[in-house]
Amino acid sequence: MTLPARARGARTAGFILAGALIVLSCASDERPFLLPPGAANPSPTTTEATTTTQFVPPTTEDPGDPLGLISPTGVVVPVLEAGEGGYRVGTPCLAETTLVFGTPLYRTDVVLDPGHGGPVETGAVGPNGLAEKDLNLRLAKATARLLEDRGISVALTRTTDYRLPLRARALIADTLQAEALISIHHNAPILSDSDIPGSEVFYQVQNPESARLGGLIQEEVLAALSQFEDVSWVSARDAGVVAVLKPDGTESYGMIRNPESTAVLAELGYLANPSEAELFATDEYIEVASAALADAAQRFLETDQSGVAVNEVNRRFVPTGGTGGTDNCEDPPLE
Repeated sequence: MTLPARARGARTAGFILAGALIVLSCASDERPFLLPPGAANPSPTTTEATTTTQFVPPTTEDPGDPLGLISPTGVVVPVLEAGEGGYRVGTPCLAETTLVFGTPLYRTDVVLDPGHGGPVETGAVGPNGLAEKDLNLRLAKATARLLEDRGISVALTRTTDYRLPLRARALIADTLQAEALISIHHNAPILSDSDIPGSEVFYQVQNPESARLGGLIQEEVLAALSQFEDVSWVSARDAGVVAVLKPDGTESYGMIRNPESTAVLAELGYLANPSEAELFATDEYIEVASAALADAAQRFLETDQSGVAVNEVNRRFVPTGGTGGTDNCEDPPLE
């Protein structure tokens, strides 16, 4: 379902597209940058080698200090404080540092979280060698392009292949005041054969808006993937829009439990399943799945629709740990 694009006013954000830095409302093709708070605003300067353009907000209203930055190396970081020497930011491994230059990010409609990343946290790996971390990132970038084309501000939590703990992902979305955080995943292991895709969306059990977002994603993804023929799907018996809880009633998954933002975790299918892994490696899948996610996000933002109803029975699961934390985490270069 494609809805007309809406006017977004002064609410802007940026995202990473195929390694290039993009700010949604900046007219220049060059990378904009920030100076330390209170510094003079110079005119653009040009040399034979390069052109440097000072970022100019897209409206006459001063947007204030940015909520996040895209670092000169393309890493998205939350701004913790604006100081005289630059911006104190949180690093991917939840340390703190100061940046002077970077592309500014403001309040953002949708934050897309490509699950996993880095040399250790690969996620599932298909029998064709396709790593979940790479598939998630490719799909997130394609979805971001579509949302930006519709005038919806969007940012990615992870922009290339580096480790990003779960709390750092949540902090980015919360700092950017995201209306929706969608964590993108592809499942394992192989479960029971199914006539329909085994897509499932985990939601925040105490948040009706999370349930609504999950219902819209499940509706769009099921409809989109069902168009593919000759795929041998697998599915969990209780696949759907699911709350996954520990015995004490708290959320099992950190990407659901940690964010204050309305969040869901979408498992679009089973990468461990050879038939689905073959599909997931195609351009056609990326095109169809990204359109489904973008349509669901836009419906969430612009309508009161709710999509598929949540499962009446919650799933019980106790994570074994071992991934998603900061142990042995190494930050990527920010400058």
